[in-house]
Amino acid sequence: MHKPSGTKILALIMGVGFFGMGQGRAVTTYTGFNFSDRVESAISNQYNGLTQSFRNVAEGVDMKITTSTYGAATYNYTVKTTAGGDLQARYTSTAGWNSALDPVAGSNPLGINYTLNFFEADAGHTFSIAKVLSDFRLLTYDVDGSSNTSTSSGSNNGVPWTTTTKTIIQTEAVRVLAGSGFVSYQLTPDTTLTATENAGAWQFTGNAVDVNFTTPSMVMMNFANTSQVNFQFEAPYSLNANDPVATYLDGDLTFITADQLATFSAPTGVPEPSSLALCLLALGGLGMVRRRK
Repeated sequence: MHKPSGTKILALIMGVGFFGMGQGRAVTTYTGFNFSDRVESAISNQYNGLTQSFRNVAEGVDMKITTSTYGAATYNYTVKTTAGGDLQARYTSTAGWNSALDPVAGSNPLGINYTLNFFEADAGHTFSIAKVLSDFRLLTYDVDGSSNTSTSSGSNNGVPWTTTTKTIIQTEAVRVLAGSGFVSYQLTPDTTLTATENAGAWQFTGNAVDVNFTTPSMVMMNFANTSQVNFQFEAPYSLNANDPVATYLDGDLTFITADQLATFSAPTGVPEPSSLALCLLALGGLGMVRRRK
């Protein structure tokens, strides 16, 4: 009987795995969120509590947000926008820093941890039974920054000269941590964001250009099969103390138009742990086949 080669075994295992990855992602129905019904709304729309609870963000779904700071940052508040579909998380730096100009000990980087937990919307809204959601997405926008540009000019022996100096005031970033069910992201062709990965965490960083509320400062994040999302909203550079940073989350894509939504690229996949494990299993099987020869 002819035995299949190690290469064929590897191809078969990986083919089945990647076929499975493709299936179920071709047509996806996303759960949309509306953040209008916050338990703490009676206190203030600009709520600064470290824990806040939202009822009925989707059918049968409640949500709780837990916030904490790191570095020289102060969490100011979370605002519900008028439409109810968005949240604005705002924080400030208590000691501005810039790694190239004036680093301040203990304050680099600075930002807030922002954890979303989903629960069964039971009769009493007890926020006690974790609910795993199959597919949902969050549009994160106003991830940009700011800078000052100064120009000086003169002449040297009759030869005119001009010097332009750019000083970074602030850069902003949003990071989604490993274990958050993050499966893919989408950017626009004119994006000003840079996507980087480190130890399973994905970071989207602005380029110190103020482009707030425009598609270049937006990233669409797609999630699957999770009850918790762990964000970090960060200011990698913040030259001035008390310089406010605001990051927005749109849960139902009502902030953008259909034409704007169409400009986002196809999803860029993020390797899921199950897929990585499948590849490792395939490589291990190939190694066993080779050792038996």
